[in-house]
Amino acid sequence: MSAFPLLAHPLTLLSLAVILNLLLPAKQLQPALGKGLALLGARLNGEHYSARYLQAAGGAFLLCLLFPLLSAYWALAVLAPWPSLLEPLLLWCCLDMGRLGRALPQCLGQVAEQRPLARLSLAPLCLRQTDPLSPLGLHKTVAEVALLRLAGDFALLCWYLAGGIYAALLFALLRSCTQAWPVKLSQWRAFGLLPSLSYRAMAWLPFQLLTLTLLIYPGSKRALQAWPRGRLWGYPASGRLLAVAAAGVDVGLGGPRRYTDATDYYPKLGSKNYLNEASTRALLWRLVIALLFWLSLAWMLVLVPVLHG
Repeated sequence: MSAFPLLAHPLTLLSLAVILNLLLPAKQLQPALGKGLALLGARLNGEHYSARYLQAAGGAFLLCLLFPLLSAYWALAVLAPWPSLLEPLLLWCCLDMGRLGRALPQCLGQVAEQRPLARLSLAPLCLRQTDPLSPLGLHKTVAEVALLRLAGDFALLCWYLAGGIYAALLFALLRSCTQAWPVKLSQWRAFGLLPSLSYRAMAWLPFQLLTLTLLIYPGSKRALQAWPRGRLWGYPASGRLLAVAAAGVDVGLGGPRRYTDATDYYPKLGSKNYLNEASTRALLWRLVIALLFWLSLAWMLVLVPVLHG
């Protein structure tokens, strides 16, 4: 393999998208997309319809979005003078890591002395209500948002390497629909069911791989003991990730939260120790290093055959 084919390799394009997203996050694009999907979905998601009809409507609407999107990308790739550059641009639009990398550390620094500002900074990044959050609640929210959103990015990049740009595009659409039509809220539970199940099916293996990676760190015995409690979560793959990450730094995640005026009670995962700023930062660093581990491993698998001829 010469240098020029390596420049067009999917891993090179993926790395370019990651660097571009970290340097220039797509801050406004994803919230605008989510708001647009929510407005479109609300036109079909009427309270007077039956649950079975809403499930069918959600699935049909997803297909109505998917096929024109894939067709438009195919036509654009055919007409574009440099079609390979479209792939990192699309991945750049879909990744969350740049936005999170700037917002979450800033939010952590505001918890101690600027708590209202921390709540405002965190509100666009999560579904739950941030106004009633205590310092512990803010730290938990930061940790859970980082774990689940970055795991979603990891899954997106895995699908890009495994199935190409069309698999990544499908996963990105499912992810956006799941965020726009959250089944955690009762009004979206039926309409968003099929996108949610499809997203969970595609995310299952990448989430498991990331969870297993977090077992390598010190505290792996605690993390391994916490693994079974992950099945108590609504989506066990997310539950295992949260449980292993929390137990690895010997803190707890989960517990009560508010998505509406009512309080929802989620299983408590990890240990019984309270999360603070130091342990939250330690957890986030573990997650970042785990992602870098997989990127480095992918590059090693690509470059070793090149260097050895």
